[in-house]
Amino acid sequence: MIKYNEYYAKIKVHKDTLGEEESKWSFMIELREKQDLVKKLKIMKEELRQDLQNPEGNRMKQVQEDITKLKDKITTTKESIIEKTCFLEEENKTHEKLRKEIEVQNKRYGAILKRLHCQLNKLQSNRKQWQWNIQQLEKTAAELRKCIAMKD
Repeated sequence: MIKYNEYYAKIKVHKDTLGEEESKWSFMIELREKQDLVKKLKIMKEELRQDLQNPEGNRMKQVQEDITKLKDKITTTKESIIEKTCFLEEENKTHEKLRKEIEVQNKRYGAILKRLHCQLNKLQSNRKQWQWNIQQLEKTAAELRKCIAMKD
């Protein structure tokens, strides 16, 4: 029994020193980290399973709150889209009215411009006529002066 205990103690010391050496290896450190991660994930899985089975669980409440928040956001964005489309339609109607008014004003001013051109042409032709009449009167006056000068 003593030999067995000595052998057992010797093997235990050997295992401990070997364990210490293995613990320094990088892949063993990584293995331990992954084992810890697996333990944490198992714990989280069990908590989630319990939350899902319980309709009053924290996760269910949180998910329901998230769903209501998303629904609220969707309704607010829909309302803002509707408001903006109405505003754009009103703006388009206003622009169309302004375009029509501009067309009417352009036609009106075009007609005024034509009338002014006609008046200008008429005045120019009257001026030419008066100049021609003045020239004719000057010719007649010159002829009459010649006649008077001859009689005298």
